[in-house]
Amino acid sequence: MHSTLRTERLVLRPLAPDDAEDLFDAYRRPEAMRFMDDGAHSSEAETKKMVDGMLDGPGTVWTVRTAEGGPALGYVDYIGNAGVPGMGYFLHPDHWGNGYTSEAVRAVLDYGFDEMGLDRVELWISEENRASVRVAEKVGFRRRGRMRQKYHQDETGHDKLTYGITAEQWRTGQLAGNAQAAYLLAPILAVPDVQAAAEYFCDKLGFTVGFLYGNPPTHGGIHLGEWTSEGAHIQLSLTDQPLPEKPPVGFYVFMGEDVDGLYERYQAAGVHIEREPTDEPWGMREFAIRDCNGYLLRFGRPS
Repeated sequence: MHSTLRTERLVLRPLAPDDAEDLFDAYRRPEAMRFMDDGAHSSEAETKKMVDGMLDGPGTVWTVRTAEGGPALGYVDYIGNAGVPGMGYFLHPDHWGNGYTSEAVRAVLDYGFDEMGLDRVELWISEENRASVRVAEKVGFRRRGRMRQKYHQDETGHDKLTYGITAEQWRTGQLAGNAQAAYLLAPILAVPDVQAAAEYFCDKLGFTVGFLYGNPPTHGGIHLGEWTSEGAHIQLSLTDQPLPEKPPVGFYVFMGEDVDGLYERYQAAGVHIEREPTDEPWGMREFAIRDCNGYLLRFGRPS
């Protein structure tokens, strides 16, 4: 059980089953749910189901209350099983504009970095959610990029901004500035087993799972880099068609680290090496591997 946190004006208590009654008063409000995954709740039972799911899940959730006591006004949480530790926050509309969310987020960041040993935390915020963006930037998160998402209740997709902060930035106060937002290209690899391919990329190549869809998975996303919206991204999609031993497609990963060091780690992990590190005439030092399904990946950086 995680600890109760206290700030000057707030008490943050671990989520409990009976918090559903308080939270329903916020979840039934359409303006509060505009940027959430689901629409406004129509019954307390719907909110209770959500709370039960949060309690059964791998995340860590605190309800937000005033120091004087009273009902739960919202929550701040760490999302479990995410490649980069993710944070979410939610507050009853009647209490917007009081600075409660940023105050609670600061307390949860302190706890996450100091007690949970997190090295970074990430937020995904709808671009239109200006209030949430203001909270992120006020606390000190830096914008890292953007990506496209669509909630099931929406007719069209929307842009989500990725904000992130590292433990070092939080502790040293180096919080200013945002990275330039950019779209990313993510090739889709057809694979006979999405779960096995994702495990190979994570265990052998150092990638992180962004998501797996289905049980067993039929689609998934993996990435190599510090933040979800940066670095090398690959999507994995289930196919029942046989793959050639060496599929006629390859991928180039521009690296931000030492080529030879990565090569040695892959070699020690038993990765199939297609070509050892070589200084190429076009000014890059590169090596190549083949993954568990025969796809070619070349890694390089300026020599």
